[in-house]
Amino acid sequence: MRAIARRLFLLLALAAAGCAEPPTFDQVAPSLPPVPPGAARIFVYRDYEPYQSLSWVPAFIDGYNVGAVGPGHVIMRDVPPGTHDIAVASQGLYPNQDKVVTLAPGQVAFAKITSFKGLDPTANRAVPLTTFVVTLVDPETARREIGHLWYTARRQKGPAVSG
Repeated sequence: MRAIARRLFLLLALAAAGCAEPPTFDQVAPSLPPVPPGAARIFVYRDYEPYQSLSWVPAFIDGYNVGAVGPGHVIMRDVPPGTHDIAVASQGLYPNQDKVVTLAPGQVAFAKITSFKGLDPTANRAVPLTTFVVTLVDPETARREIGHLWYTARRQKGPAVSG
């Protein structure tokens, strides 16, 4: 009986740990490393818009998948200085959907993903689709917007600077 109780406790503890939310950006910001020498930094984030889309959207920098961004989440990637194309996977098309940013060493850019629900105009019946668009946001506004968002730390991929 005691072994069953112990296994049940461990199962419940693991389940609770799996449901734990990641830390907010404000919680991790003081411990984030500075931008590496000779690098620039890009933050990609989404507001929590449950009425638009709850899907995690793959984000790309210069064509490399740098991770997925969920509603209410922010990711950070270090990149070489220069010109970078920031894009996301999207069902629908929108003018100037991707954004291009040119960064100097030590510079930080903020890219916000916005979603729009609509209907596929090419379908002969009502087919819903979600369009994702990247918007560049000034640093002061972005820092206010990302403070309460969940920070998703993952190993860097793609055009990242090793650090």
